[in-house]
Amino acid sequence: MSWPWNELGLPGPAGLPEIRRAYAERLKTAHPEEDPEGFQRLHAAYQEASRSARRKNARPAPEGAEAPAPPFAPEPESKEAEWDYDELLEEQKAPGRPAGESGPQAPEWDYDELLEEEPAGEAEEEAEPQAPEWDFERLFAEGEEEAQEARRRRLEDLRHKNWARCASQARQWWEKDGEDAWPDVLAAVRALELLERSDASPALWRRFLDSSMFLSVRADMDFVLLLEDFLEQHPDLSPEVRRALFDAYEAHNASKYPAYKPLYRLLGVKRADARRASRAKSGWRSYPPWRKAVIVACFTFLAVFLSIGIGVNLQTAREDRAARQAAERWTEKAPQWLEEDFGQPFVHAVSEDIFAPAADPELYFHASPWGERSEDWPGYQTNYPHILVKRALEDFAEERGLDLDLGSYSHEIGDAPGAYLLNLPLLGAEEDLAALGKLLEDLSRQDWYQVPPIDPRSEEEYAVREPVKYTVFLCHRGLAFYEAPSQQGFDTEEALSLYAQAGPALCRWILEQSGLADQHLGKGTYVLQDREVVELGDGIFFQVCGADKDTGEVRVQYLLASGGGALFCVPRERMDGIRSVIDLYRGTPRTLELDKLGLIMVTDQVPGE
Repeated sequence: MSWPWNELGLPGPAGLPEIRRAYAERLKTAHPEEDPEGFQRLHAAYQEASRSARRKNARPAPEGAEAPAPPFAPEPESKEAEWDYDELLEEQKAPGRPAGESGPQAPEWDYDELLEEEPAGEAEEEAEPQAPEWDFERLFAEGEEEAQEARRRRLEDLRHKNWARCASQARQWWEKDGEDAWPDVLAAVRALELLERSDASPALWRRFLDSSMFLSVRADMDFVLLLEDFLEQHPDLSPEVRRALFDAYEAHNASKYPAYKPLYRLLGVKRADARRASRAKSGWRSYPPWRKAVIVACFTFLAVFLSIGIGVNLQTAREDRAARQAAERWTEKAPQWLEEDFGQPFVHAVSEDIFAPAADPELYFHASPWGERSEDWPGYQTNYPHILVKRALEDFAEERGLDLDLGSYSHEIGDAPGAYLLNLPLLGAEEDLAALGKLLEDLSRQDWYQVPPIDPRSEEEYAVREPVKYTVFLCHRGLAFYEAPSQQGFDTEEALSLYAQAGPALCRWILEQSGLADQHLGKGTYVLQDREVVELGDGIFFQVCGADKDTGEVRVQYLLASGGGALFCVPRERMDGIRSVIDLYRGTPRTLELDKLGLIMVTDQVPGE
């Protein structure tokens, strides 16, 4: 196995598809940036193997066929203004044209078709030679094969010479499966040579530079290198053509990329001159009347909008400044007025309407100016009495180990709830209720407990004062059994009476909400009756009986544990056999989940239907 096949890892000569696959596999271990020398050896081997495969597959020319005529020759008369860049690659005279036929015409062809042509040497061999007829495949496969090889060799030299500029594109180029872009580059370079050879007008050059053929290879580094070589070989290229090439690249901001600096240097067009020309073309005088009208209208609208915005901002700024000045005056007056009304010094706290007693600087409350201060009206509104009630109830619950839930409110600094939910156990909280009643009565007798009306502009007399408004709820696990609004006061005796019935009431609520009583006794055929408390060992249970609605005969007895989390269902005939707590657990266990109350453990001894 010899070079170049051993470099590609092939056993011997192969076709182009096998060569490309082998080359792509070898590229994984010869990265152009990490191993440039190995990459160059591999690339040279790939080029040589590809040329060998193409020579092997090249189609032999038909015997007796005449050599193709020169690819282009200008017409006797100057008709450049009518040329189409698509005509540049069409042949003047096909082989075998009869003598005396008119001279070469301007044939029609499209640059985009060149991009669809297969590279030279890859076309399938035809069964029989056809009549010599010019087409793009023959243009590249036969007439241009030597020129193509020369361009390839020249491109290899340019790549090695400009390796630093090509390195950034090498990975992307080889990911396109070898030389798939070569036909596009070859067609574009061939078009450049034909345009220069025919001394085409700048208009034809610009049409070519706007075509899809040029745009598809404009940024290809191989084409850029060949274009630089073309400019070096044709230093007499007209300034108009050079300007057209400059405009084609400058339209895509190529001047900001260092790789294009040699190309710009060869074009010889100063960027400052090009920018001045661009500004001259886009000047005000060149605009059509409709565009001028649109621009004037937009600027007028913008000026009006800005003037309105500036006016609004000025007004807002004046209002903000006035508000800041009023806030500063309020923070100075408020502590003085609060001290006069509540008999202790106050300090301004975290924001303009938040204050706190000097003796307790973390007891925040709201105080904001409202109306004019007079004998009947303090000149401000405050929730300081509500904060004092909140502090007193929180201290009471913490001292006695009770669970206090605050009703819904914003929870912002200085806010107080309008409701307090005191959760009590079902047994043993009688002393707590008595102490709570005394506390609320003492609070209602404080001087600060009475507050002025909310709106000083009402027709009522300012001297009419009302108690602090809030509500105390006595609950068990969130279910309230007593409600005490502050306007009505707290009735201790009524609270104790309802508390004594809280256990059986909770048992009835569970039976009604869960449907257990309907299941055991039949819907609408029973009544639930409270009975005395039952003690079994160390356990205490609230008892409710399910009796027949007509006869009053007890059919099922329900026992609710004093903690409120366990319910036992016992038929009347089995009740006499209950001697201990263990006897209560001789039924079928299950759980119930009720709204607000949560999970309830049920042990059911009532036989099913």
